[in-house]
Amino acid sequence: MVLGIVRGTMISMLEAIDGNISMTPEIVDSINQVYDFRVPRKWQYDPTGAEISWLTVSLSGWIEGLLDRYHQLNGWISKERPPSFWLTGFFNPQGFLTSMK
Repeated sequence: MVLGIVRGTMISMLEAIDGNISMTPEIVDSINQVYDFRVPRKWQYDPTGAEISWLTVSLSGWIEGLLDRYHQLNGWISKERPPSFWLTGFFNPQGFLTSMK
């Protein structure tokens, strides 16, 4: 979900800068936030204001967290699941337990 939002935002920003699509206020805000090295609000909250990802102050910390999560989950898929899970390390441990059930 988060990867799709990030990818969509980045594509929209590039297309707007190239002039292929209209520059909307949302795209301008995302461009300004990335330029200021802040995490775009759309990457952290859904339209209702609910938190959909981890909160960090800087864009570099957020991207580092994104890459760490990607490598961890990709390792589980491509290799094997670990024998135990550190539940407090999950962003949403209840969701993980529900999906495992």
